[in-house]
Amino acid sequence: MGRSRGRAKVVVEGASRWTVAALAGVAAAVAAGTVPDVIKSWLGDQRAFLTVLCVVAAAVFAGINLWQQRSKGVGIVIALPRKNWRASWSEQWSAAAVAHARRHHDSCFVVRRDVEGARPDDDMRARKAAREARKDTLELAYELVNARLTELSEADPSTPISLYVNAALPDAFELGAMFKFNVHRRLHGVAAFPARERTVTGEDEPAVPFVLPQRAELAESDFFPAVRISGRLKDPLSPAEAVRAAKIARVVEEPEFPGAADGEAVALVVHLAENPRMVAEALRAAAEGCLDVELRQERCRAALVIDGVPANIPETTADFELIVRYVHSAWLEWVAARPQLAGLRVRLFVAAPASVVFALGWLMGHTITPVPHPYEQGEPCTSS
Repeated sequence: MGRSRGRAKVVVEGASRWTVAALAGVAAAVAAGTVPDVIKSWLGDQRAFLTVLCVVAAAVFAGINLWQQRSKGVGIVIALPRKNWRASWSEQWSAAAVAHARRHHDSCFVVRRDVEGARPDDDMRARKAAREARKDTLELAYELVNARLTELSEADPSTPISLYVNAALPDAFELGAMFKFNVHRRLHGVAAFPARERTVTGEDEPAVPFVLPQRAELAESDFFPAVRISGRLKDPLSPAEAVRAAKIARVVEEPEFPGAADGEAVALVVHLAENPRMVAEALRAAAEGCLDVELRQERCRAALVIDGVPANIPETTADFELIVRYVHSAWLEWVAARPQLAGLRVRLFVAAPASVVFALGWLMGHTITPVPHPYEQGEPCTSS
């Protein structure tokens, strides 16, 4: 008896929906049919005006139709939680990114892979195994995303792309470096850009490959477009931009750094987060020597420190891109002024938003090796 009532309820609800749809269709037809008569009764036989009105109405209809059918692109979420992390890895970020990508894009593609991490008490053999497993995971994540980008390139190269990245900072940096040479297609970011860009040097650059959304800390939004990956990130700062960048971060001219005279590396310390002890800890580790992601333990002979103001970076695309360009320009100027350090390896100590770190990896990852935090010492390992 209960099942019969349930089926009857479903049939009634279905019939009601069809009835409402039918009535709506009839009402729309009646309204469309009476509109011309109403217009004629008011305007009379004004053919020229009615013709113009018809053309305008058709244009408005076509414009609305095209606007509704416009491509909102694809949101690609890359989640690389760390195994054996010093604290439990929150899944809230990934869930929020997937929800945002589905709301603001036509489709959402998710790549989630656990990244192997060494424990503090692991011996060098275990660390080597974790290092190789980490490399394999990053390469697999890149290949999966790259395969999706290839599909989009073959279907429609103008598809807007947003790349959400949730990873430990060294992983985000090296993932950005992998995308450096991903030049087989011209993907456009969510924001409107011309098909070609031109840098201040006059060289043509490919269209924006993708946009990196960043999780916002303000209550008004959950994600915002932080960095648009393009050759413009390499442009030097104008005087006005340099003044604005100085309000966000500064180069520490004389850091308290007792560099190792026989050091085989130099340190780039980038602090763009609210971590007051980060710079001091990084300089100490750079001077005493610590392990990087390749398990090389080296001491640094010199260091460039870029220290952010106590407040976070303003949550705008302009400011996030400005700080990326500022770090890149400051590093190039620092290196050019110290040719005696040109043959040394570069180690990155960084605390910054993941989108900024990914962009720095895209810019400089082919010449710089990140150092994971917490900074650890161990038996040097120079094998690949």
